[in-house]
Amino acid sequence: MTSGWPDLVARLHDTLGRCGRDTDLDLAAGDRRLRLMVRRDTVRGVCPGYDAGRLAGLGWQPPGARGGWWFETPRTPPALRWWSDFAVRTAAAVLTDDPDALSCRVAPPAVPPQGPEPARDGAEPARDGAEPTAAGRDDGSPDIAGPVAGKPAGGGGERPGWPAADGAVRERLVAAAGRRDLAGYLAVLAGAVVCVPLTAEPSPERGFPWAVVTDPDGAPLLPVFTSPEALTAFAGPGVPFVAVPCAELFADWPDGRWGLAVDAGSPAAVTLAAPALAALLAANVPTA
Repeated sequence: MTSGWPDLVARLHDTLGRCGRDTDLDLAAGDRRLRLMVRRDTVRGVCPGYDAGRLAGLGWQPPGARGGWWFETPRTPPALRWWSDFAVRTAAAVLTDDPDALSCRVAPPAVPPQGPEPARDGAEPARDGAEPTAAGRDDGSPDIAGPVAGKPAGGGGERPGWPAADGAVRERLVAAAGRRDLAGYLAVLAGAVVCVPLTAEPSPERGFPWAVVTDPDGAPLLPVFTSPEALTAFAGPGVPFVAVPCAELFADWPDGRWGLAVDAGSPAAVTLAAPALAALLAANVPTA
């Protein structure tokens, strides 16, 4: 069984990062699936037209002469993070609303088409790369990351299947904060998946849209929340966000000038200025 949407988004991100030079993945639920083709320099997704309106709204490019709706980006670390969110958002919209019904399997590599895909109805021509078919999963290949599913990346509205916040984690955070055990607090937080609000939907064409706030003295802080509900309670509905393992966020902190604000507006809120955060992370490497 899965442990919830945030964990599954992280699983897909980890899976994409471990893919070889030429790996095809099928995200499938029943007879519905979308394919991700991970190549040395690009990642290309193709999805059959199960719901053209939803696919267009999500940002997929219209199908060309050789098949389904598609999107392609360079293969970079920010793009892999974006793809993990974009793919599961698509899965939640057109494949299934049940995270436990979604699986991720290695698929036989698609045969690259000869030449670029012709433009259709003024759409941008597809870049060079493989165009998959709706290949089945009867090849016996094993799951590589367990069941994989995800939440919509943002844009507000309900997120079907998102589990309630882990009460035990919240209790441990409150207890650590009450003891003023900041190192212990960060260690507990590192074992959780957090929601990081954004100023806009992520896109590989621009810098990552972190939503930085300031403390009363004007020092920048990166806000994170331990559940979508905590984020909504503070910022209201409709704020886009990404869900990431906090240990991963700590390991690759976006900007050394930023401090940390956890669950702002809640009884368990904790704020750490950048120098204090850096010192704690350097002295106490958080582990999940």
